[in-house]
Amino acid sequence: MKNYQVIWNGPVYTPSGIGKASREYALALHRQGVDVKVIADRGRARPDGGTSTRTLRILAKKPYTRKKPKVLIYHRLPHSLDIKKARAQFDYLLLNAVWETTKIPSDWFPNINRFDAVCVPSAQNKTAMINSGVKVPVYIVPHGVHAGTFTPSNKKLFPGLPKGTFVFVSVFTFQHRKNPELLLRAYWEAFSSKDRVALVIKTSGFGTRETGAWISSRIQAYKKKLGFGSKTAPIHLITGYTSPGKLKEIYRTGHAFVLPTRGEGVGLPFLEALSSGIPVIATGWGGHMDFLNSRNAFLVRYKLQPPAVSMKRAISRRFSHLFAQAGQLWAEPDLSSLKRQMRYAYEHPDICRSKGQQGRMDMQKMSWNRAGMTMRQVVEHIIRGKK
Repeated sequence: MKNYQVIWNGPVYTPSGIGKASREYALALHRQGVDVKVIADRGRARPDGGTSTRTLRILAKKPYTRKKPKVLIYHRLPHSLDIKKARAQFDYLLLNAVWETTKIPSDWFPNINRFDAVCVPSAQNKTAMINSGVKVPVYIVPHGVHAGTFTPSNKKLFPGLPKGTFVFVSVFTFQHRKNPELLLRAYWEAFSSKDRVALVIKTSGFGTRETGAWISSRIQAYKKKLGFGSKTAPIHLITGYTSPGKLKEIYRTGHAFVLPTRGEGVGLPFLEALSSGIPVIATGWGGHMDFLNSRNAFLVRYKLQPPAVSMKRAISRRFSHLFAQAGQLWAEPDLSSLKRQMRYAYEHPDICRSKGQQGRMDMQKMSWNRAGMTMRQVVEHIIRGKK
């Protein structure tokens, strides 16, 4: 069944994680032979991450078909869609959404239950949707990774590091949910300048105010507050826009990827790190647990708690209006557990290599084409069900 048109409405030109996922889903559907038209924001940043800009531009210029049923897949906040207007224009409405706590925001209702179905990328997300009161069908459509782009054969970014240096890599936006506080404290406490170790952090802030210099100053102020002097293990901070080519090199620089996140709908950097052949040190809760396990990762213990609890000591953007609503919980990773896992990885590079090889094999099964096929199957299931 391909006698329909999918209208993909999402931030396909933005360089963020959600932007990358949006364009990859749209392109994957297109590769499945689906008639896809893209509705995108104008004047936004160029896409990155191994996608075809030319194909996206072509899909954005396509006309609406008159003789086919039209399926809107809305990859934006559910309450931002005029449902009545959309119902008059499209035959089916699907929401593609992602969330990072145990409960979705209250302002997503009642619109979210006015869609025909909701697509989410992980089991944790599906549970959160259902427990929050979503009544329409919820389908898991997992993210993917380009195993031919993020590969162990990519060159390393820092070939000049001292011989024998064990490198931890972390890639995240500088926000409280990503838990930069715990990452920094664990690293400073677990290692010293005497250890042959380095931490490479690729991060960026939000808006023009949160520059690389601002992020660096926040980190230094936090370091001073904790009482650490100058003789700490080195950190290499990379901020701002990073090209797709450079991002591939950053992953390959590492012997282990580390991110003690408090909540992830998926965690694209985990997928990209594993595909690059390096193991992951991660919190044992969240959407990433669909593909992380003891064979490809070092999992950090945690407890679920209200997000507002840890926001009191945040050094980065909190987004409290989203993540501190009544009834929401997310993971608070254990400092001692994170330190032990980082130290264990450092002392056992052979185990890191083994886990990295397993991660690489796992990611070769998680292509974006697989995601596109799953999304197409959901669309056609919805169409058949409403006939």
